[in-house]
Amino acid sequence: MEREIGQFLGYIGVERGLTAKTIAAYRHDLGKFRDFARGELGGAWQAADVDSHLVKGFLRFLADRGNAAVSRGRKLATLKSFFKYLAVEGMVKVDPTAQVRMPKIQQKEPSYLTEREYKRLLKAVRNNATRYFKPRDTAILTMFLGMGLRLSELVQLNVGDIGFEDGTVKVTRKGNQERILPANDDVLMAVRRYLGTRENVAGQDPLFLSKRDRRIDTASVWHLVRKYLRQAQIEKERLSPHTLRHTFATTLLRQGENILTIKELLSHRNLRTTERYLHIADEDLKIAVGKIVFEK
Repeated sequence: MEREIGQFLGYIGVERGLTAKTIAAYRHDLGKFRDFARGELGGAWQAADVDSHLVKGFLRFLADRGNAAVSRGRKLATLKSFFKYLAVEGMVKVDPTAQVRMPKIQQKEPSYLTEREYKRLLKAVRNNATRYFKPRDTAILTMFLGMGLRLSELVQLNVGDIGFEDGTVKVTRKGNQERILPANDDVLMAVRRYLGTRENVAGQDPLFLSKRDRRIDTASVWHLVRKYLRQAQIEKERLSPHTLRHTFATTLLRQGENILTIKELLSHRNLRTTERYLHIADEDLKIAVGKIVFEK
């Protein structure tokens, strides 16, 4: 089994171009299943010994230990990819996961900021950031709000990825897929002002630096976003850099943009993911209609 797992991880790294972080997640999930199967089948079990009953038993095992539907779904998705690979390569005759359904996951409406709130957030940076970090932090928040970037995408940016001439930004999205995305004048101006505070900037240099002049990491950006959200006195059920990505999508929707355009800008693979924002639009419609008052 270890050999098959090693071959699969090599395949998704080389052939599918998945990131090291994603490969580590696959390794972790397969390790959990390997340990469970060893307890059920014994130490000498092989991939061909796995059937759908064992896979379902693994999901029940996870549920009994408090794993949420999202977590169980991710692990099942890993197993489906793994056994599909083994079937294609002829290592197993039957894919034991083919008839196992994904756990039903209740979609939560995205947490987002209103126009008044995100303007208050940017004001919090202007009022509270130090002179040294103000241009950088303003550029970070402006890119989140104005482009809908994921946290991992933002920290990977290099200076040369910013196209000031044509108003674009080259972003590395999930699966190491490069996308050229449009950036508006506010985003480009914020980045230009920040780069103006740095010396001897080269195209291959990280766009955003830590206080130690190294590429800023995801944890640092996550904490600075949360810090400014608190300083702006913004309270939501869930607050993170992803809240700003949701804000970008919601703002576009409220401005009347087509849902397919928003899907492309966010690089969603499935339209259903983007359609979550339609529920927010429904609430806006109810509020708008509720404001109509007829004279008596």
